[in-house]
Amino acid sequence: MKSLIWTPIALKSLQETVDILESQWYSLVVDEFIDSIEQKLILVQSNAALGPKIGAGEIRRILLHPHISLFYQDEASHIKILLVWDNRQNPDTLFEKLVSQ
Repeated sequence: MKSLIWTPIALKSLQETVDILESQWYSLVVDEFIDSIEQKLILVQSNAALGPKIGAGEIRRILLHPHISLFYQDEASHIKILLVWDNRQNPDTLFEKLVSQ
């Protein structure tokens, strides 16, 4: 299995998402969300082509929740986690964050 490498933007966006969940829901919901992320990342590590490519590039996307996506790239030696994204946000901002990496 390939290792996972989180970019600083990915870690920050994950923390922001968890902070929002913690402020609006019980800790059990947050724990379940984190468990779900871990399970999906194991699947991605086993099959990096699991998430469909977005656009013409090499960036892939998987749904963590109906409102939250995770964007990643399959590199030769690892999987690079790019961003955790609330799908209800402005998509123009998404593009800016993805290309800045």
